[in-house]
Amino acid sequence: MQSYGKKRYLCGRNEFRDMKATKILSFLLFVAVAGHAQDEVAFVADRPGYVWGAEVLALHKLAWENGLLFENTAEARTLMLNSTILRYGIFENAELRVGADFLMKDQGFGFQGFGISPLTVGLKIKCYEGEGLIPSVGVLAEFQSPHVGSKELLPSHIAPHCYLLMEETLSDRFSFCWNAGLEWDGESATPTTFLGLGVWFFPIEELGSFVETNNYLHPDGNQYLTEFGLTWMPSNKVQLALSAGLDFGDLERVNNVCFDISWMIN
Repeated sequence: MQSYGKKRYLCGRNEFRDMKATKILSFLLFVAVAGHAQDEVAFVADRPGYVWGAEVLALHKLAWENGLLFENTAEARTLMLNSTILRYGIFENAELRVGADFLMKDQGFGFQGFGISPLTVGLKIKCYEGEGLIPSVGVLAEFQSPHVGSKELLPSHIAPHCYLLMEETLSDRFSFCWNAGLEWDGESATPTTFLGLGVWFFPIEELGSFVETNNYLHPDGNQYLTEFGLTWMPSNKVQLALSAGLDFGDLERVNNVCFDISWMIN
């Protein structure tokens, strides 16, 4: 099934029909076909946006996803010079994830200093491959370290996040995904509930467009965000994306603008 928000690029398998071919020729053809198939393993990026699909990287595949983001809120302006996540397929249905943000903040006195967000380590597992009207299902569990990162940005305790991920393909042109999760900030025992829904449209195979709603619910106050953007895959291993977001509680300003590059390295 097609993944939420991203196209799959898979090559077919050639068949050896000439049963009288020599063993050497058969071996060479097998090596050539197998090597080509490995080069064409599907790459499903986790960016842009904050809603995740259930797909994971293939076994032993490594991907680097990097973003440049400008965020504008009533409290501060934030420039993320390098929002990075590394993904590595550790099993056929699971990937290890490590990420951090390199950022600068402006709290009314101009952009001052440089900081590194807490290191985030996580595990994403695809639990079920959807079929028909039954969606694919995955889970994502991660935590932010209270020890690795800039001191002023570190939480007091480990900050765990966990999410249920579901995705469904309506047609070759449309797909959607929805998430539900809990996020602890490392300071309070009360988590924030995250509910997200994203819809994707593909006018052509290499080009995608999306809109998603991200809702953060907490006793101290809720936040309702929407994000929209475009993706382009110039090759089956590289995705470029441009997106923007709005905060429904503060519609006078654009909440964020982001440019992402996602690359499957091997």
